[in-house]
Amino acid sequence: MKKALMLACLGLVVSVGSIAPALSANDKFKIVLPRNSVFVLAYFGGRDAGVYRKHGIDLEIDARPFKGFAASLPAKECMVATYMGTAAIARINKGLDWVIIGGGLTVMQEVFVRNASPFKTISDLRGKKFASWSTGAGAFKATRAAIMDGFGIDVLKDTDFVQAAAPALFKLLERGNVDSMFNISSLTVAAAAQPDKYRSIFSPNDYWKKKTGHPIVWSAPIVAWRSWVNEDRDRAKRFVKATHESFKRLRNGANLDDAVKKFGKLAAVKNQAQANVYKKWLAQKRVFLAEWNQEVIDSQWKFLEMAAKRGVLKGVPSSKSRADPRVRMLTLKS
Repeated sequence: MKKALMLACLGLVVSVGSIAPALSANDKFKIVLPRNSVFVLAYFGGRDAGVYRKHGIDLEIDARPFKGFAASLPAKECMVATYMGTAAIARINKGLDWVIIGGGLTVMQEVFVRNASPFKTISDLRGKKFASWSTGAGAFKATRAAIMDGFGIDVLKDTDFVQAAAPALFKLLERGNVDSMFNISSLTVAAAAQPDKYRSIFSPNDYWKKKTGHPIVWSAPIVAWRSWVNEDRDRAKRFVKATHESFKRLRNGANLDDAVKKFGKLAAVKNQAQANVYKKWLAQKRVFLAEWNQEVIDSQWKFLEMAAKRGVLKGVPSSKSRADPRVRMLTLKS
C-alpha cells in the first residue's frame, strides 16, 4: 500500500465516493470537451438522457476545437474536465493544483499498418517510418512508454519518425508514404472500420491489461482543480458518478445509435462502419474506463512509474512537494 499512501499524501488521485449525496438543488457548471471525439457522444448523450440531472447536476457543455479545449482547464474556463492525462501529470509536477478524481478515455488508439505490408509486430518497425499526429498528447506518450516497456523500442529514436496533422497522417498511410500510423481516436476508428485496408499490430490498452488487469486511462481521466473539489466534495462525487454512468450507457447499442444520430457529426462519426466499430469497442469496454477504486488507482500509478523509469515522463509528482493533509484517500463506491 506504499503507492496508496504516496497518493494520499500527494493529493494527486482523489476518490470522493464515501460522502452521501444531498440533492437539494441542481448544481450548474460547465465542462469543455474536444470536438471530433467520442466524448461528444458520452457527455451530450448522457446529458440528453437526463443522467446528470438525475445526479443533481445542470451540466453546460462547450465543445471546442482541440486547442481551445486544451487551454480551457488551465485557464479555469472550466474547473473539471476529462483532460489529457500525461499533460496533467506534467502540470502537477510543475506545481499546478490539480487532482485526478475519476476514470475517462483509455488509450484506445492502436498502431495500424496497411494490410499489404509485411509488418506483424512493433519489432518489425525498427528503422521504418512510424507516424503520429503528436509527440505531446497523452495517448502518444502512453503508447511510446508501453512500446519501450514491451519491446525495448523508442519510436522517437529507433524508427524513422514522422509527425503530421491527423487527417494528413491518414492519407500518408493510405498512399504508403509511411509504414505505420498512430492517430487520434476518431481516425483510429476510421482505420478499424476498413479491415480490408488496414490492420492493428499493437494495442497499448491490451498490453497493460495483460500486466495489470486494467487499461491505460492516461489519454484523458477526470481532472479537476483541487479547490473545486474541496469547495463541494459531494458535487465532485456526483459528477464522477454521472460521468461514469454516461460512459457505461454507451455500451448499450441502442443508446449509442441514439447518440450517433443526434451528435455523430460533432463527434466525427462519418458512416455506419465507424459507428459499428464504436459499438463493438464500447461493448468490449475498450474505450472508457468507468470505475475508480484502489485497484484501478494502483494500476494507473504503476503505469506512471514505468513511464517515468523509461524517460517518457520527467517524473511522478513527489509526495514531499505536494503533501496536503486536507486531502485523504477514500474508497470510491461508484
